[in-house]
Amino acid sequence: MEFDAKVFGVELRKARKRMGWTAKQLALLYSEELGRDDKPIDPTFIYHLESGAMLMNEGRRAILARLVDLPLAVAGLSLLAPSSAVSLFLPKAINVGEYQNTLSEYAGTWSTGTTYRLAKDIRARVSILEKASLYAGSAEDRTQLVDLLCGYQILAADVVGEQDPASSATLLSQTIKLAQQEKLNNFYVHALRQRAQSHISMYEVSRDQVALNQAIEDFAATEQVSKGISPFYLGLVNVRKGLVLAYSATTKQDFTAALKVLDSSSSQIGQKPDDTRISARIDLERWRLNRASAYLYAPLGSPTLALTELNELEREQPNTSPRRSVHRNLLFSEAYLSLGNFPMSVAYATTALETTSYSYMDTLSSRLEGVYRSLRKSEFGSNPETAHFGVSLLRAQRPELF
Repeated sequence: MEFDAKVFGVELRKARKRMGWTAKQLALLYSEELGRDDKPIDPTFIYHLESGAMLMNEGRRAILARLVDLPLAVAGLSLLAPSSAVSLFLPKAINVGEYQNTLSEYAGTWSTGTTYRLAKDIRARVSILEKASLYAGSAEDRTQLVDLLCGYQILAADVVGEQDPASSATLLSQTIKLAQQEKLNNFYVHALRQRAQSHISMYEVSRDQVALNQAIEDFAATEQVSKGISPFYLGLVNVRKGLVLAYSATTKQDFTAALKVLDSSSSQIGQKPDDTRISARIDLERWRLNRASAYLYAPLGSPTLALTELNELEREQPNTSPRRSVHRNLLFSEAYLSLGNFPMSVAYATTALETTSYSYMDTLSSRLEGVYRSLRKSEFGSNPETAHFGVSLLRAQRPELF
């Protein structure tokens, strides 16, 4: 609260007079409270304060106010301490513009792999927005706050999903409910898309049909939303939906149709995103990587054609971000692993691991462990290169051991 020394002085004098005290009497009482009975405050100190002199110490202003029964607000103070239990249940004032700008800024760190360093602040902002949206004064304010909350929850799920897709899916389930309730259709379909991506990641590692079915259900839910979806968000959905359809295809005709859905998103390549608050983008690299994944992980796919897509991407766009570089090298590694070229698989997996370390990326892809386990189960399992890769991976996973 703001403190006005002149107002305080005027009110202090009025209250003292109302009490029937002289300046000397108030000075003596004040001295006793300060433990200065043997060396009391001079009455001129009281006169100076009543004339508007500044008293910086909040505790001493509080003593004087309470002695003459002045409201603490006159002394620029609140009756409740900042750490009061009551304040724990009151929403914190939110600068919406700052929250919007920070969300866009944080989303921009995704490609460099450094978003995890911001995890504590992201979590704190999620908590603040949860409380603020609960106590919003109007429906309009609530919608605005929930919109922000959905954006930060999606970013939090991105951070978690790199290492724990199942937990990411759980976080996104909350976002889906909120976005649906507030009719935030863009965030609703994007959260469904991101949760489907978590299920896709689980399927690609384990080939778990349950995870694939859950991804299919999420994309089916996006089809029920017919209004308020921008082309940008639809493109983000289709580039992943095509992947799921490819994984679930049982005929070559279905597989070809799935690739067409995936390719329909290519119209958004190079287009400026509608919303800078999310980290997902549609570009040539994302499109190629998804085509490579479709060929690599789909039962009707082909590791050889996956390599063709990846080599074409290397030709078209040799330079990339650290996170995309890790993704590329992992796909190369898994493609060569499927073809039985174990030395190349280890080489690309090692490059992915080194990129993670040298670029100071904050999370280690869980797929590196998957590649390592697959190598151990292969005929290359006892090869020294596999063993060395395993130790390097452990050093990255548990650096405190070394």
